Amino acid sequence: MIKGKTNGIKFSVLNKLEELKELNIERGSILSQELVERMNKITNIINREISVAIDRRGNIIDVTVGDSKTVELPAIDTKERRLSGVRIIHTHPKGNSKLSALDISALMELKLDAMVAIGVQEIVEDITVNIGFCDVYNKELTFHEVKNISVNEAIEFDLSDRLNHINKIFKDIQVYEEDIERAILVGIDNEESLEELEGLAEACGVVTVEKVLQKKNKVDSAFYAGRGKVQEIAYLRQAKSANVVIFDDELSSSQVRNLEEQIGCKIIDRTILILDIFARRAKSREAKLQVELAMLRHRLSRLRGFGADLARIRGGVGTKGGVGSRGPGEKKLETDRRHIADRIDDIKNELEKVIDIRAVQRENRNRDKISKVSLVGYTNAGKSTLRNKLCEISSPNHVNKSGVFEADMLFATLDTTVRAINLKDNRKIALSDTVGFIRKLPHELVEAFKSTLEEVIEADLLLHVVDASNEEALEQIIAVNNVLDELDALGKNSIIVLNKIDVANEEDINLLREELKGQKIVEISAVNEINLDKLLDMIGEEIPVKFIEKEFVIPYDAQALVSMLHERCNILCEDYKEEGTYIKAEVYEEMYNKCKEFEVK
Repeated sequence: MIKGKTNGIKFSVLNKLEELKELNIERGSILSQELVERMNKITNIINREISVAIDRRGNIIDVTVGDSKTVELPAIDTKERRLSGVRIIHTHPKGNSKLSALDISALMELKLDAMVAIGVQEIVEDITVNIGFCDVYNKELTFHEVKNISVNEAIEFDLSDRLNHINKIFKDIQVYEEDIERAILVGIDNEESLEELEGLAEACGVVTVEKVLQKKNKVDSAFYAGRGKVQEIAYLRQAKSANVVIFDDELSSSQVRNLEEQIGCKIIDRTILILDIFARRAKSREAKLQVELAMLRHRLSRLRGFGADLARIRGGVGTKGGVGSRGPGEKKLETDRRHIADRIDDIKNELEKVIDIRAVQRENRNRDKISKVSLVGYTNAGKSTLRNKLCEISSPNHVNKSGVFEADMLFATLDTTVRAINLKDNRKIALSDTVGFIRKLPHELVEAFKSTLEEVIEADLLLHVVDASNEEALEQIIAVNNVLDELDALGKNSIIVLNKIDVANEEDINLLREELKGQKIVEISAVNEINLDKLLDMIGEEIPVKFIEKEFVIPYDAQALVSMLHERCNILCEDYKEEGTYIKAEVYEEMYNKCKEFEVK
């Protein structure tokens, strides 16, 4: 029985296809002259691919018909570290004998003895043949292709010798653990962004086996990359034993579907990768809710536009739940959309409670005249390290009792922390550390983390931390400013903190100095505590709560004010007199008003 797409093929041609099974190929040979001639003739008649499967005894065990581009392959039992014992001979109706990405994929997945493509021609003498074999390179399964040989050369090719060679080296194939994701990264016209994508993949525990960069002016609407590049990626996936392909931009649902069909493995984009990192790193309940909200919004955006013509018969009179409940005509897509929307509402309500709590905390800080300083910057710029160091040097015992996790990786921390630290003049500031920004940060994440990023919106001063050792520092500054602009926080008073100057190139620092001329800049190393005192001095100059020097004599029955002055102000001189405690201090306006009646005129 002939398999495949036989519709419309005449009975006489089907008989000719059936007769192919009667042929026997000589042992050690890949094919025969008669087989090539018959397959070439039938392909010219039906203009469809023909595929035959041949075992090592030379018996044709399967004949299949495809369309003008592809043919379905027979089910073949594959064994670990050995070939299947079957070779596939198939025709290419348009005359090009080059093995396609699908041919190579089938060769390696099924571990075929050989994959042979016959470039069909009107004249048999003009036919060229390509032969693909499995191979091993650096302990990884790959392939070797013999290109554009004549039919006679293909017949004379010693298959037995080739198979003996492969069987000897097949034992060296490295078998990868199924739970390890090996990725090919794909980007368009931006090598730096692709390098960053590799860092994101590493942060997600994905091993990068190959990077593909295409120079292209615009994204292909169907495949993101060009169709030829997609075929190349399909080949690379097989050659590198990759099980996932990651694209450096957000893909539409149709692009994902098309790419999965062509490449034959899981396809994800930059947005999904970042969302997955956030899901792994979220520790607090708030962060987990924010990540879930971002994921649901992303999923909901993919559902929109589909199923507009679905039946929308809802429940009504006589149905359980009444008007608006699920009806018999409601489709699964509509149900999913409704469930996602309901869950989004639930998360928003929970996050509103968090926002209310933060608002109360901010109000308390405002009442105590504590200035709010927020650390912002590109992911892995060193914000958490700087925050920990500032907490350390501001504590009396120089011990960090409330450190946050810090590591040399993208998005090491997600949860916002707010800690009070003392400046040299005893003024307190509330220092908050926020989630890092990145180029092409998914809009869903910015929206979801609005409650966290309110610390940025409400801050009196922003410390924009920049990794001065990064060659892309200027581009990273622009990326951060774009997110700040989206938060309506770009115009806030800020200090550019050039971090990691101990490992930065002097030429790169000079370039940053030139580009940032006119802005408030401080150069530091958080790890080695270089210029941190200078940074604290600059913070003191920029925060809105200013100190004025005043003298008081506080009666002994109002010593609570003395305690408050010690706690909140900078004491310059203190003495005990008959009428009370003499204090000379730098105080802010509200504290001055409380002690005004005891001021020494």
